[in-house]
Amino acid sequence: MSIKRRDFLTFLGGISGAVLLDSLPRDRRFSMPFLGGDTGNTALAANSTNLSFKPIKGTMPLKTDGIALSKQSQSYKNFTVIDDLVLPEGFVYDVIATWGDRVGDSRFGYNNDYLSLVETAKNEGYLTVNFEYISSIPWEQAYTKVIGKSLPVAEVISAIKALDKKDIDAWALPANDPLKAKIELITKEALIDLGIGVISIRRNADGKWERTNSQADRRVTGISGLEDGRYLKTTGPAVAIFQKKKGLGYTDSLGDRVIGTFNNCAGGTTPWGTVFSAEENFQNFVPEPVMADGTSLDPSQKKFSQSEGELNGLGNVFGLAGNKYGWMVEIDPANVNDYGTKHTWLGRYRHEAVGIRAEAGKNLVFYSCLLYTSPSPRD
Repeated sequence: MSIKRRDFLTFLGGISGAVLLDSLPRDRRFSMPFLGGDTGNTALAANSTNLSFKPIKGTMPLKTDGIALSKQSQSYKNFTVIDDLVLPEGFVYDVIATWGDRVGDSRFGYNNDYLSLVETAKNEGYLTVNFEYISSIPWEQAYTKVIGKSLPVAEVISAIKALDKKDIDAWALPANDPLKAKIELITKEALIDLGIGVISIRRNADGKWERTNSQADRRVTGISGLEDGRYLKTTGPAVAIFQKKKGLGYTDSLGDRVIGTFNNCAGGTTPWGTVFSAEENFQNFVPEPVMADGTSLDPSQKKFSQSEGELNGLGNVFGLAGNKYGWMVEIDPANVNDYGTKHTWLGRYRHEAVGIRAEAGKNLVFYSCLLYTSPSPRD
């Protein structure tokens, strides 16, 4: 297969929904969403005698390879990289959606981390997708080709350098400042490519997965509510903080409404058919610490920047309140009017996945994990 490296990076950044199909009869097939990343021999770390297929040889020895220790050095001396999704013999994949594809009145986002298929009938249902972050360099390079518009990234970088700065408090710039307008445009487009997506899919008579483009297809983006009125809702103890009109720190005057969701990492599917989405590295977009009364730090505390291949401070220019991010978000894919609820009783931190245990006569239990990384010099 011949493919340019830039096109392949675009493919990896944008592809999300694909299903692996066994070549066995349909009643013996199984499916697994492809996340657009490593095909993963790590997922095949079971004893090779339990596998019904020959696993793909990776870059390092695994039990599933069945290669004797004495021969591993020679066997792994060389490795050929193929620019494609490489599957074991007898498996195929179907591309369901890629970055830029239309979803409702928006588009399919970038760099997904979690997929959840909620079945509505056999071989069909709603696929909920998390779009976590922007890979700035390939995103900027491929944006015009994929989206069909241009972004003033180079102009903004040059303007910031001309001010002898590495970052800028775009929130404090005058409304009529041309630089602010350009930063707003870049930020808006980046945040559209983050959040949550719902697409309806089915397996057709040929056994291939395809979109059905139902009325339920929609996007919850990083700016939902900013212009379209589709705010996210909130529940739990922090609602009282959101509703403060004055506090020690910054308030956005929106009360219990929230503009968007972003940095959506893993998640979990509930027994009642909804999907939870985890807001993880929100500290890259808005201030993470809060004041003693729970109100936010000023948006100026997380300035906009484009450096080292990363877009940071995306919440700055819109004055997003940092205390409204870092929560677990629940969405009902079947409810066309549901654009997500942030449950503050599940805590505010850098969320990863969530596991839910529901048993008759017992308390409902949520299991969640925390990502912690040491502060970098930029934080």
